[in-house]
Amino acid sequence: MLYNCALTLLILRGSGGASWLSGYVKPLSSWAFVAREKGSSTCAKSQCCIDEFAEMVHPRDGHPKIFAMIDAYLDESGIHEGAACCVIAGFFGGRGQWKKFEEAWKQLLRDFKVPMEKFHAKHFYPEPKPDTWFNDQWSRRDDCKLFHDAIADTISRYKKIHPVTAGIIVPAFNSFSLNDRRFLTGAKSSIKGELVSQGSPERPYFVPFLMVVRQICEYAPVGGKAHFLFGIDRSFYRYATVLFEQISNDQLRIGSSLEWKDRLGISSAPRAANTAQLQAADFLAYLTYRHMLDTGHLLGAVQPTALLLKCIQNRRSDEDFYFCTKANLEATLEQRADLQRELDDWITSHPEAG
Repeated sequence: MLYNCALTLLILRGSGGASWLSGYVKPLSSWAFVAREKGSSTCAKSQCCIDEFAEMVHPRDGHPKIFAMIDAYLDESGIHEGAACCVIAGFFGGRGQWKKFEEAWKQLLRDFKVPMEKFHAKHFYPEPKPDTWFNDQWSRRDDCKLFHDAIADTISRYKKIHPVTAGIIVPAFNSFSLNDRRFLTGAKSSIKGELVSQGSPERPYFVPFLMVVRQICEYAPVGGKAHFLFGIDRSFYRYATVLFEQISNDQLRIGSSLEWKDRLGISSAPRAANTAQLQAADFLAYLTYRHMLDTGHLLGAVQPTALLLKCIQNRRSDEDFYFCTKANLEATLEQRADLQRELDDWITSHPEAG
């Protein structure tokens, strides 16, 4: 039996992380033997627990589950060579809400006379960059600030479009051994703990990418799907599609903590240059990236700018904003070792399982 990126994420999400909204580190969760969650008696080779099925058919809140789809638009900031941190961020919501948002976004750009194909947050935040369209058009910094505020106002207006962000400190990730980085980025492990695939040890952004995908899938209704969109005209597209395929091909389906994978939909790739939703994701990703750079070692203790706070005011949970630091990556690896000991003990006590 193999376990891989889904289990990596299960451990990581329980290992605690820095949230800029609350400045706390989450306590360790009970994750070690996921097949025994919620009173299930199934073994580690089972694919579905009876109580999970009952929850699906008879929701505990008494309300029927709506089989629906949500669309998530994601972008990145900081995947370039030499970056100190990297961020995966975006928004998700229903298609009806997205249609209204798209109309408002296009009106916003018309009001400020900004061509859609020119929109790229790093070109105008915090001020217009030299040799960009914005620097040529806007001579006053006040013009740019008005644009920033209008973007945040437009994003915050739609209460059912929700932001998600995850970031990782690159030097912290790179400080780990090759095998540790392989595990953290989804390498398959045998039940004996041996890594049997490569993972993505040179791609620290795989960790926040996986976390964002999982978090959004968890918000999809049971029986529904979360579909993901990346800009085909952005450098992120090539990496995102590879990583998305890796997650999709992971067959692990053990315990309720991994049922989010059944809600993983498909990916597609419109052009960011004419897609309002991807431009909003670009703005959020870059603001978050700048926040990580500006706060440095105080990450998790410093409140973000008023602009960023407004962009994330429609969050579903404070835990939708998560930072991978050296401390919680170490905790992830320690919990992996604990899990391996659990598995070893289980194998010893169940020789018939082979």
